[in-house]
Amino acid sequence: MRFLKNRLFLAFSLLVAIPVAIAACSSDPEIVEKIVEVEKVVEVEKEVQVEVTKVVEKEVEKVVEKKVDVVVTATPIPTATPIPIAPLEPAPQPKNAAGTLTAAVFNVAPGVGLPANQAPVEAMQYWGVGEGLFAMDAGGTITNRLASGYTIAEDQTYVDIDIRTGVKFHGDFGELSAEDIVWTLDQSNATTNPTSIHGQAGDYAALFSKHEVIDSDTVRLTFSAFDPRWNGHFLNEQAQGTAFVPKAACDGDATIANLSCPFLQENIVSTGPYSVSEWKQDDKAIITKNSEHWRKVGNADTITFLEVPEPATRVAMLRTGEVDIADSIPLKDIKPLAESGFKAESITRAGRVHQIIFSGNYWEATHHRTGEDLKRTGSGYCIHDLPWVGCNIEGKQPGDMEEARDVRWALAKAIDRELLIDTVLDGFGNVASLEYVDTTAEWFKDKWLIPYDPAAAAEQMAKTAWPEGKFVMNIWTGGELGGSGGTNAEINDAVAGMWLAIWPDMDLQVMKSAYSVIRPGLVGRTNTIPYAGDCDEGSTTIPFDWPHGSTETSITRGGFGCGIEIPKIAETFDKVSAESDAAKRFEYNEEMVDYLYDQMIFAGTVQVPTLVVYNPNSISGWLGTPSMFATMNEFEHIELAR
Repeated sequence: MRFLKNRLFLAFSLLVAIPVAIAACSSDPEIVEKIVEVEKVVEVEKEVQVEVTKVVEKEVEKVVEKKVDVVVTATPIPTATPIPIAPLEPAPQPKNAAGTLTAAVFNVAPGVGLPANQAPVEAMQYWGVGEGLFAMDAGGTITNRLASGYTIAEDQTYVDIDIRTGVKFHGDFGELSAEDIVWTLDQSNATTNPTSIHGQAGDYAALFSKHEVIDSDTVRLTFSAFDPRWNGHFLNEQAQGTAFVPKAACDGDATIANLSCPFLQENIVSTGPYSVSEWKQDDKAIITKNSEHWRKVGNADTITFLEVPEPATRVAMLRTGEVDIADSIPLKDIKPLAESGFKAESITRAGRVHQIIFSGNYWEATHHRTGEDLKRTGSGYCIHDLPWVGCNIEGKQPGDMEEARDVRWALAKAIDRELLIDTVLDGFGNVASLEYVDTTAEWFKDKWLIPYDPAAAAEQMAKTAWPEGKFVMNIWTGGELGGSGGTNAEINDAVAGMWLAIWPDMDLQVMKSAYSVIRPGLVGRTNTIPYAGDCDEGSTTIPFDWPHGSTETSITRGGFGCGIEIPKIAETFDKVSAESDAAKRFEYNEEMVDYLYDQMIFAGTVQVPTLVVYNPNSISGWLGTPSMFATMNEFEHIELAR
């Protein structure tokens, strides 16, 4: 600990010394600089007096005695004038026309209107283009949105949902019906459409086995296994739900087996307060308010979302008035912006847990739901001896589970979380533990804190086959917290530096590639690259007594996974899902967290507040609703300043 911080202090000291040296080169070397140095040494630098005295004796004979009269009697010698630090410019007047807003975001998702083909359903809902069946109110309570009510079967095998009447799709595609709900879910769910690449394809496969139309205003969703999060998470527009699209807009084959809808492939149509005027992946999206809406007509006429991957550019665009809003601003840039008068607020009141997930630990031998043999060796498991991956196949790599645990714990103990907060987060945030727990919550247990102990880390690594940490390892930067151009990447770079400070022979790289590069391995359950993110579970607003971790099990095979499949998580997920007593759900989850802490499958680093910065000359007020994943939402409720 002291070694690493001393290195950082030394580097800072050298940087401070550089301007002094430059000033000396640019001033009179005989009169000004040398006398000033003698005064500083004698009066201030007492700790190193012996060393500097040698210099003083040498200089006094040649300089001070000869020039002392000049200094006393002549016109005072000019000294170097400090360069003034320009005051921070106040928040500028916006360049947009009144009634319009522009937001700089780090990513604009694919502009596809067909859910099965990875439509940007989260962005559609968060930005006001689409709506979910359910939402959250300002207090975080689940409320109906496109649903007007529901009834759960007594045996919890299905739920009947009443669909709100009078909700119109954008354009000339009529009113939302039960058939549109079922058609959207059928093409999205990996069970009903194995080729789906919808963001929740695996989640829906784990949750629903069938979607049916009961009548024009009612749908029945049959549970694969009951999950109490069904309407607070998976069908909720402020979590990981889906927007709904009109079957009438399909100008080709609408059957799920032969799905082909050219119009929807190129155009986004849904039910929200805003319609899409333009949407270009990796470029920009422009949305326009609808003159009529069943719930709320937006205040801003148009909102433009510009993809600006570089955080410094987002900051610069705020300061020049080119954009009114920016998300994923590094926390070290927040204070200067606030000092200039910009507003930095947690619109959705959420924080994110950053962690290193030690991918490759596929410990489930059979599918948790079907019992099917997962044929792990065919996917590469236990083929290569990766230091952080424990092989639990009998007869292969004996002792590997314990050795891999030592490696994971060594890496976890080598992370100085307080230093990350002080430097990368500029004092914002808190230390993190594991993704399911909020270290600031009243119920948090101190036993889950991960100690920073580099000596113990080195000792634990020394017990393994890699005593000097000499192995190849990558960290893939997930899209959370600004992705490869934001805070996530900065944290990963810092963690890599901490590891290399202890194990300089480690061949370590931080990957900052597009999600499309790693997605096939995450879906196919072959990824072995440690993944820095929160795996859909790291929001501090997620209740602890909810079921956790389905994307870290075989339950969601066919869809997104986080590179691990842990039997304990799958078993606890089912127990919690079936339990109606919140106290018992808490107890089951606490037991699971104890296990995961012991195994250190994922090592939390810091909890990061999600702040959005906006120009008060453009926006006078903006209160979103609590969300587990969105940094911004409720755009239709933004109050304009002009």
